Amino acid sequence: MISRRSIMAGGIALTAAPAIGKGGGRYPRQVLAFYYPWYGNPATSGNWSHWQGPKNEAPRQSPTLNHPRLGLYDSHDPAVIRTHFAQMKAAGITALIVSWWGIGSFEDKAMPAILAAAAAVGLHVTVYLEQQKDGAAGAARDIAYLTRTYGAHGNWLQVAGRPVLFLYLQALRDLPARDWRKAAGRAFLVGDVSPRETADFAAWAPFMDGIHVYVLAPYLKGMTPPQMAAWADRTYPVWRRMAGGKLFCATVIPGFDDTRVPGRAAPRPTVGRFDGATYTTLWDAAIRHNADWVLVTSFNEWHEGSEIEPSREYGDRYLTLTAPAARRFMRR
Repeated sequence: MISRRSIMAGGIALTAAPAIGKGGGRYPRQVLAFYYPWYGNPATSGNWSHWQGPKNEAPRQSPTLNHPRLGLYDSHDPAVIRTHFAQMKAAGITALIVSWWGIGSFEDKAMPAILAAAAAVGLHVTVYLEQQKDGAAGAARDIAYLTRTYGAHGNWLQVAGRPVLFLYLQALRDLPARDWRKAAGRAFLVGDVSPRETADFAAWAPFMDGIHVYVLAPYLKGMTPPQMAAWADRTYPVWRRMAGGKLFCATVIPGFDDTRVPGRAAPRPTVGRFDGATYTTLWDAAIRHNADWVLVTSFNEWHEGSEIEPSREYGDRYLTLTAPAARRFMRR
């Protein structure tokens, strides 16, 4: 367990939070960050992936709101993965939710290096199942593959000995929640189930072991930080009651702006960063309302302007803000 010592991570020195917190309930505390291993460049993977322009042209400047300090990196580059994991560890993040798009996908091929880097620094890993186009049989196949190939790894995130899997809203909508539950077996499922959508919540929540909301922008669009705090104080107690005894996750974002993503109809719900106040306000709310887990959306989803990874525009600011907030949460 690391406590009260500095770790140098990508040129910054931050104080790391404990690896696992005790928490106030039956779920040991975790600070998780959504992690995207879908970026590629010709030097490492032979072609551009996710950095290219809207017509698949090689980027002169990436079609993102902000720009990574590491440049247009490749998610299969072990040095990049090591840098990311050192940064997250130093900022008090305890686990990653890795975007996963199927067996043999570009993201799946990054998993061995991701797990190796996680083991080196003491982080846990799970995946975000993004979609399922092959019905119940496909869900059973994918979950069996994940639990067989990766689930027994010592750094795979578990709850009471059960491997954790996160389901994105689109994946949930691809087949009935009952089929996901059957396919999951003993896996611990945390679904992107918005309590605001009462019909969806009633259909999906009974089959999940926990709930989370990935995208807060539709809730927070146009708000100032004080308004966000008031929203959380009205909303989180209701969501926790709706979750019952299931795992309750609170999501924190630095901001959100996906207006540069091709094909997304305007107007888009955007959330301003307010010089870091959005992020700290949502962290305070998650701590105040005693969330079981805090989810950071995101470490490196550059397309949607929700990244906390060091950037040319903000430097290390958001990692620096994460460290004390994570420490407060884990020790609460």
